[in-house]
Amino acid sequence: MKVRTYLAHSMDEAVQAVRRDLGSDAVILETRATRRGGFLGIFSRTLVELRATTADQVRPKKAPTSPEPPVITTSVHARKAYLESGIDPSSTPLGHEARREQTRSMARSMLKEIDVPQQPAQVTAPSQEGAFRDELDEIRGLVERVLHVQQHRTPDETPPVAEEVFDLYMDLLAQECSEELAADALNAVTSTLAPEELVDRQRVRHALVDHLATFIPVADGSLLSTSPDGRPLTMAMVGPTGVGKTTTVAKIAAAYRLRQGKKVGLITLDTYRIAAVEQLRVYAEIIGVPMHVARSRDELADTIERMSDLDVILIDTAGRSQKDTDRIAELRSWLEQIDPHEVHLVLASTASRSVLLSEAEEFSQVGIDRVILTKLDEAVNFGMLVEVTHRIGRKLSFLTTGQEVPDHIETARPSRLAELVLNAGGVS
Repeated sequence: MKVRTYLAHSMDEAVQAVRRDLGSDAVILETRATRRGGFLGIFSRTLVELRATTADQVRPKKAPTSPEPPVITTSVHARKAYLESGIDPSSTPLGHEARREQTRSMARSMLKEIDVPQQPAQVTAPSQEGAFRDELDEIRGLVERVLHVQQHRTPDETPPVAEEVFDLYMDLLAQECSEELAADALNAVTSTLAPEELVDRQRVRHALVDHLATFIPVADGSLLSTSPDGRPLTMAMVGPTGVGKTTTVAKIAAAYRLRQGKKVGLITLDTYRIAAVEQLRVYAEIIGVPMHVARSRDELADTIERMSDLDVILIDTAGRSQKDTDRIAELRSWLEQIDPHEVHLVLASTASRSVLLSEAEEFSQVGIDRVILTKLDEAVNFGMLVEVTHRIGRKLSFLTTGQEVPDHIETARPSRLAELVLNAGGVS
């Protein structure tokens, strides 16, 4: 196998290099962080090391003619076999053929312990087109058996997976949905639709959108929220650095001010980042709302008191690393003093699944009750966002789709993310 190794400052940079050299069907084999440069380990930098090859290099061989029949066990053991196979469900394959190869491996791993006879190997070498069709048929058979196991049925009890269902299953995996979510979604659809409906791709797709939407909790009518206690509706934006909190604050302020006619005020606590105060001040002047800087907890409380005649107060906080527990604890003490009605965790859709979950876990200490997803226009895959929002368990309030104020923001709808997962064409 011909494997190439890439070093870059970030995963995005490494992936772009792979695309340029190996094309859109390239397969990422391994990624790891490594430190390079410096003297005796001092001043060294952390780089991303990525090993990749072309899809044709990883195409597995046909199974032997007479394999040993494995023992039937539970689906829990099948999942364990999948994890032990070394396949990373959160990795980023670069094309549909690469995803099919990964799906094949995933399905084989899940079926290691299922007593289902394997197909014999081809005696004669088929044509390239015939080989590709055989591969799809093999993957389809593996997927059918995976779905049968998820439904606790034998192959004889369940009809074959329709072409339309199989294609959508592959689309879900290509969008980085986990195999559990993809199988659950397909099982729900195949168990509710009639056989004649399962051959209608659009009907199956709509049913999948409806099912995926049930995983996403949303805040109803975020821009129509009103204060429950007579105070101005007070909303604080928290989150890691670089996710677009300040721009998001400006977009929400503009939406309340220009579309709802509300009296809005802005407060920034971000006195750490260069030009952060000036950035929000410029937005405030353009929108036509007052803006204040609070450098201490007492000053913050006094400022909110002076804004008591407003309808809405938006608070922009300084970005914090999820690993900076001291700063997050400090932020919690600030928010506890003013007791905002809503605390929105702002997360970038471009981050990885593990990073998003880590950020949500650490920032939950400040009392977050809503989530804002930014940079949907820059996101590559949307499937994992469905799972992330479901696992975070906080209501999704807003989505941002670009830099323009106030246009590129919308109230969250569960069907919006579900549509993006299956359209796979980016944000329009």
